[in-house]
Amino acid sequence: MIERILRLGLTLLIVSIVAAVGLGLTYAVTKERIAKQKEAEEVKACIDALPEVKSPSELKEDKDLEKRMKKKVEGVMKVYTSKKGEVILVKARGYGGPINLAVGIGKDGKIQGVAVISHNETPGLGANLEKEEFLSQFKGKKNGDPLEIGKDVKPITGATVTTKAVLTDIKEALKAYSLFGR
Repeated sequence: MIERILRLGLTLLIVSIVAAVGLGLTYAVTKERIAKQKEAEEVKACIDALPEVKSPSELKEDKDLEKRMKKKVEGVMKVYTSKKGEVILVKARGYGGPINLAVGIGKDGKIQGVAVISHNETPGLGANLEKEEFLSQFKGKKNGDPLEIGKDVKPITGATVTTKAVLTDIKEALKAYSLFGR
């Protein structure tokens, strides 16, 4: 009886070690590829958010973000600059997890476009945040403009948490843009 338990325990240990090594190797092999894919998604969203930018080479990541902003803005992940404006990558907590957006702001301080980088919202409800009819209502908005759900922003039906998260992202991007010290 004890011999059988030891044999089963040893078998389980060996299978666990093989599975752990397999997962570790898979992660090591795919880590760089996944990072490149995420970066490509970010760049595509940046170009979608700032339509005047035609090529990724026109965008440069702002590595001195902390120095440029007079104070830290919650939710701001990265900023890409170009001669046409800036794209601010922001992150808020939605219903299904983080919502990552690219908010393109022109030199005049107005939103040129908003693009979704990633989200985990419910299909058919919160996932409607990707629709152009929802995202386009933010074009032309600037810091200080009223952005209230139901008045200035038509909410996503059945997805109040998602709508609030997107609105938070947009407000944070505008706030960050105003703090860059132009």
